Amino acid sequence: MRYTPKDALAALLPPVLTRPIGWLWRLLADGIARVRLRSHDRLHLACGRNQMPGWANVDLEGPLAVIKLDLTRKLPIPDAAMSHVYCEHFIEHIPHDAAARLLAECRRVLKPGGVLRVSTPSLTRLIEEYQAGRIDYWADMNWHPASPAALLNEGLSLWGHRFVYDASELEAQLKAAGFARVEPRGWRESPHAALAGLECRPFHGELIYDCTK
Repeated sequence: MRYTPKDALAALLPPVLTRPIGWLWRLLADGIARVRLRSHDRLHLACGRNQMPGWANVDLEGPLAVIKLDLTRKLPIPDAAMSHVYCEHFIEHIPHDAAARLLAECRRVLKPGGVLRVSTPSLTRLIEEYQAGRIDYWADMNWHPASPAALLNEGLSLWGHRFVYDASELEAQLKAAGFARVEPRGWRESPHAALAGLECRPFHGELIYDCTK
């Protein structure tokens, strides 16, 4: 378990006082993020180790260069402030309703004509590999399930996965968020120069969309 300064402070106080710490900590983090985000118009959500030059690289934790935000909460960003938003392999890690809120937030912070690019594992591809009995499709990612049943179960539940999408579900989610155009794209391919060549993971049939406000 990761031990944070907030945890250390909470340990010094009676339990009745620990709830305000979380609220104050979030308020402070949001304020810092709001200031740091002002100088950017490209937003990279859940960046992990892939920090992209020229983008506001956002994640829940990481080195000082990463802007710390909880992406299940409202983004501390004004309306129509961003030209591009990029999100690779994240929405499958949060509940379906939290992903719906995040996608709506992405649309809100985009400028008119701005574009969200989202990439997420494909439920259809996972089922296809299961049905074919192939268990080595993701071996290059050091995933070696012992059987087709293990492949399917692990693909749905490991790595913190909460909801894995097929194309129709993801498209419905994106349209419900209010995007005017929802267009499937190839791996590292986009007519938008700022969004081309961004995927850092090997391609394994992911769902990839450019979504225009």
